[in-house]
Amino acid sequence: MTKLMQIKILCFRRFQVIKNSKFILFYFLLSTYTFQASTLVYSINDGFDVSILNEKSSSTFTTQQFEVKGTVVDSKGTPIVGATLVEKGTKNGAITDFDGNFTLSVQNENAILTISFLGYKEMSIALSGKSVINVVLQENISQLDEVVVIGYGSQKRNEITGSVSTVSLKDSEDRAVTDASQLLQGKVSGVTIVQNSGQPGDNTSSIRIRGITSIDNNNDPLIIIDGVPGDMSDVNPNDIKSLSVLKDAASASIYGSRASAGVIIIETKNNTTGLTIDYNRLSTLTQATILPETVNSWEHVTLRNEARRNMNLPEVYSETDIKEFEYGLNPNRPNTDWYDTYFKVSMLHSDYLNIRGGSEKYKFSSSLSHLNHEGVLIGTNSQKLSFRTILDGKFLDDKIRVNLNIYGDEEDSHELSSSTSSVLNQISSNTPVSFVTSDNGTPSFPGRYLYIENIGGGTDRERVSLRLQGSIEIEPIKNVTAKLLYSKNKYELDYIRLLPEYETAGIVDNSFGGSLKLSSLSKEWYQTDTDQFTGTINYDFNIDNHKIGALVGYERLERDYTYDSGFVDDLSTNEPIFSFGNPSSSFLRSGANSNATVSQFGRLNYSYNNKYLVTMSVRRDGSSRFADGNKYGTFPSASLGWVMDKENFMKNSDFLKLKLRASWGRLGNQNISTTYATSDQMSGSEFYAFGGAIVPGRGTTVLANPDTTWETTEQIDIGFNMIINNHVTINFDYYQKKTFDILARVTIPPSLGVSSLPYQNVGDMLNEGFDLDLGYKSKSNPNGFGFSINANLSYLKNEVTSLGDNLEFVNHSSANILRSQVGSSFSSFFGYKTNGLLQINDFTWQNNSDITIPHDDRDYQLISGLPDHSGVMTNPAPGDIKMVDTNEDNLITPDDKTIIGRSVPKINYGINLNFSYKNWNLRLLGQGVGGSQAYLNGPGIGPFWNAGNGTVSRVLADNRWTFENQNTSYSRLYEDKIRDAIVSDYNIYDADYFRLKNITLSYDINKNILDKIGISRLKIFATAENVFVITNFLEGYDPERDYRNTSGNFHPQTSSYSLGINLSL
Repeated sequence: MTKLMQIKILCFRRFQVIKNSKFILFYFLLSTYTFQASTLVYSINDGFDVSILNEKSSSTFTTQQFEVKGTVVDSKGTPIVGATLVEKGTKNGAITDFDGNFTLSVQNENAILTISFLGYKEMSIALSGKSVINVVLQENISQLDEVVVIGYGSQKRNEITGSVSTVSLKDSEDRAVTDASQLLQGKVSGVTIVQNSGQPGDNTSSIRIRGITSIDNNNDPLIIIDGVPGDMSDVNPNDIKSLSVLKDAASASIYGSRASAGVIIIETKNNTTGLTIDYNRLSTLTQATILPETVNSWEHVTLRNEARRNMNLPEVYSETDIKEFEYGLNPNRPNTDWYDTYFKVSMLHSDYLNIRGGSEKYKFSSSLSHLNHEGVLIGTNSQKLSFRTILDGKFLDDKIRVNLNIYGDEEDSHELSSSTSSVLNQISSNTPVSFVTSDNGTPSFPGRYLYIENIGGGTDRERVSLRLQGSIEIEPIKNVTAKLLYSKNKYELDYIRLLPEYETAGIVDNSFGGSLKLSSLSKEWYQTDTDQFTGTINYDFNIDNHKIGALVGYERLERDYTYDSGFVDDLSTNEPIFSFGNPSSSFLRSGANSNATVSQFGRLNYSYNNKYLVTMSVRRDGSSRFADGNKYGTFPSASLGWVMDKENFMKNSDFLKLKLRASWGRLGNQNISTTYATSDQMSGSEFYAFGGAIVPGRGTTVLANPDTTWETTEQIDIGFNMIINNHVTINFDYYQKKTFDILARVTIPPSLGVSSLPYQNVGDMLNEGFDLDLGYKSKSNPNGFGFSINANLSYLKNEVTSLGDNLEFVNHSSANILRSQVGSSFSSFFGYKTNGLLQINDFTWQNNSDITIPHDDRDYQLISGLPDHSGVMTNPAPGDIKMVDTNEDNLITPDDKTIIGRSVPKINYGINLNFSYKNWNLRLLGQGVGGSQAYLNGPGIGPFWNAGNGTVSRVLADNRWTFENQNTSYSRLYEDKIRDAIVSDYNIYDADYFRLKNITLSYDINKNILDKIGISRLKIFATAENVFVITNFLEGYDPERDYRNTSGNFHPQTSSYSLGINLSL
């Protein structure tokens, strides 16, 4: 059948995957292709095959006397889509189609064509009577001519006076990443990225630009996606064209109070003319990078007996018991590897479809992606469906430009019935002598999570994000552009935790018996609505050698947040319905808040002869979080640039390109965890004793501080950009960043009865360091060998310099392990210092230390001169930790605690290698940190944690202190809660590492073969993530982790091995 159709734009909130791929293709062809304002006639046969029968398209502008045709490709032979060909001296030209082909009629056979495309060197060709020409454009290696996206605009790199780094996604299109932040790791100096978890649906990263700027608040950089604030998870990595990182205050100050931690600007792929269809498929095998190796059951019981003997406690297991475990003589003597029980090898599948094209006036782009991610921890998985549609139009001779951008995603994730950290804590607390289920299928308490999962329990999260943004640009007069942008974003999160009723059996060593667990249901719902309006006016003009650009703007941002939560237990059926539960146990809670900022901003750029550069900007922000007297803050900046290679003494040198830069700027921060810092806040979840009963009520839970005001960060930056012989690049920056009036929660008397402390401006902090980027790229050789190498290194010194007169420290953990105090770095580790282990010669015993007395019969006493350890441990003996008396009072007490380590790494580095030979390409990415430490303790790390719980790691068992093995750094075994509670540098580990982050091998199928089957491009590739890591970290644990996690209950990173294709039609 044949039809003529016009398509209307349909907006919808959610949609499901359409299984028929041909229908998806047909939908995209219709919903996007007709936007070209051309007639599309299509045919559908009974097999639902789609055929384009007729379309309106044209690549030429004017009919002339001589026709020339040909192809434009890059150095690898890949067609360049959208390259411009212009007949010299005229406005006559053409644009290449998706295959790089063009046809152009020119005035005569001796015409000269100029061919250009962004990122490539422009070239001119004299026809000299030729009617067919094939053009190979060479990449423009000169980074100084690159166009870089900056705040509210773009600049050529040679005009930028601030510290801005860019990352092209061209070399990352084959990677198996699930979050855009992973594309930055190891690529940019001064940017620290930590993958906090390898769990599906919770794989976001911690991003820090040039250190920590705030003590008790959000240190995440501002993320801008096509001009609108967002999150790294809001954009599919396949949709990204480039990322720009604004590192210094001069570059970021145009964003004012939102940019104190730096800015990352994401530019998505541009619309193109013609019609382009891309499809990417990725199939991935994943596994945990590292898991602890633990002892087996008979080793465990043997070691536990030893630990109890060391504490003068009776042994638990007899020799007969040990043999039954070792030889399997008793079915009630299991040997369970709990990590092997809970972890597995899993799969990840990813599909991405993009259709884009249009004419010179009207362009479109639509993409659809689906990610199915099965976790390595049993019971964890996620599915994510994303879409994006971009429509562009030009009117009135390009004087009016309109853009409409609609994108959204829905992610459904699942985990076990408790949080993953709780599950991992349980795994490390389990012993190998515990069974998973009894003979009748009843689970043990340690194995309950797997049983609950099998009977329908668990935790489900549904996250939905939908954004609509539109803009209009008007050029009323020459060199003046006015732009209006409006964006509305709706974010929802639904959380359901269902725990069906179940019964546990006792575990085989009779530590406790079985019990009946009541069912329960928890539900939470969150919604955030964000509205942004931005208006800007740009004015750019040239007068002789003077180039001036001016920007003024206004912006308003509003956020509304609401939530509901509820709980009920003792359900009559295993369905997630509140009314099926016990009414007397149920409760419901609701809340809402909102905040807004209003801003005016401006920027002035000046250039003389493209040699002397000046940039000045200022932003004034008003925040609803602060009282009237402190509501507004003003944040200026200034920067200078000197392009030395344009001076007469260097002007004729093509060997060296050099630009010097210097900048100063001030930024603010009001991103605290409360939206009403200057108002007391009440809660309806308080309870009171009334009439002999506990009754619900309302009360003030958060106190106000009317003097709370802006936190301010001031930064200076000095640097240079250098290109040597058009192949070597060197970029260097030294910076000093000071934060004043730090916002932090201060300690107040508990008698006030509030749950949240008020914010005050209490102190100052310093970040100082340098960023270095080095690169080399060989000459382009389409048919031979080529390579490039890029390396980056950054050094950071962080120090808290003041906390005011009334604040000694700021605590960052419940156990007071992490704290910030004057003279130390942010969130340092706090505890006792140690000096190795106590040895036999540190003690005396009976009969003047009679060596004939057996070790187990000796009454060990510390020799004179060593401090008394009884304040932190009972009956110290050889093999125990040797504590340092820091205050020299001959007693080990809490007064001896001090800073024992740092959580902020001093050094970050990365190296990128790229090798190419004809159609083959090999890429390697390495990344690492130096000067990093971590504190880890808890089940699985300390022996027999919490009086006998937990397994024992293989490394501790093999290297523990014994009288036969005294030359070791691992203490003797013990079963003692008092020793468990000691926080000391004994548990500080070297967290430095180097990781081979990615290795990718790809092959582009020869175009001559593809032309025969109607395919424009087909790439086949194999890629691996987190291939290996070199580290001295605690064996069995990955050093890349959230620094705030001081136990072993964090989800490990995952290694992945993938095969994929990139297909273009």
